[in-house]
Amino acid sequence: MNHNTQKNWLKFAAVAGLVLNTFACGTADRAATDSAVKVTNGREIAETDYPSVVYIASQVQGGIASCTATFVNDSQVVSAAHCVEGTSASSPSLYLVKLTYVDGEAQLSAVAKAQRWVRPANYNFDDGVNKLDASVITFPENSAPAVSALAAVPTKAGDSLTIVGYGNNRNFIDASGQFTGSGAGKKRVGTNQVGAVIDGMIQFIGTPSAGSDFEPGSLVLSGSGDSGGPLFVNGRLAGVTSGGGVGSTGDGQEVYISQYVDLKSADSQALLRKALKPGTAF
Repeated sequence: MNHNTQKNWLKFAAVAGLVLNTFACGTADRAATDSAVKVTNGREIAETDYPSVVYIASQVQGGIASCTATFVNDSQVVSAAHCVEGTSASSPSLYLVKLTYVDGEAQLSAVAKAQRWVRPANYNFDDGVNKLDASVITFPENSAPAVSALAAVPTKAGDSLTIVGYGNNRNFIDASGQFTGSGAGKKRVGTNQVGAVIDGMIQFIGTPSAGSDFEPGSLVLSGSGDSGGPLFVNGRLAGVTSGGGVGSTGDGQEVYISQYVDLKSADSQALLRKALKPGTAF
């Protein structure tokens, strides 16, 4: 994590009354663990819900890395910059993937191959969680099952947000006291509230395990990176998951701070201006 981002986390933590213990920043083996994308304490939804949100996978050294992305026109998705790490910018081994289950086992099948990607020229994978962690990936024309509009106005503290993603949901105790949860590869949605918008990042606090005091799907967090997943405000794409960090309240309760790249920041707007095809409103 770079110095400026760490200072901003500390600033947000102080405002929220938190003590941060560790940070889930990018590491050398981050691509290999991107399959841990999850919306922790989210609720499972049908694949046809939020149809613009899709599952993508890349072939990288050491195996397959998976991420979430959002179509913003008929052929282009917005995701995280680290989701294209280790692939060629002009002919990436990166695929739009369909997930099905056979006898409870996830089966992946490629629907389309990416043609190219663009991310900020000064993005550095080793910086981990940071405001440049966004990318635009181009697939063949008419690959999109649906499209989401990009945010028209800046996000601000207090805004209600929705996040969507794939992967293992952290187990939780439901209102009846039953220990439950759902497995990898299922699309999930959750709602929360923006805590702060600082230095190109949208930040909010979630809990790693839900108790009976709130329903699954609320007070959620991005878990283990939530790679490239969308943050929607008023139904529009406002942010992209970069990562998260662990913290604790004054009474010792464990909480997480989720970090999403603000797509209305100057850096993100420059990327979108450069990469998106004409006619895409941002």
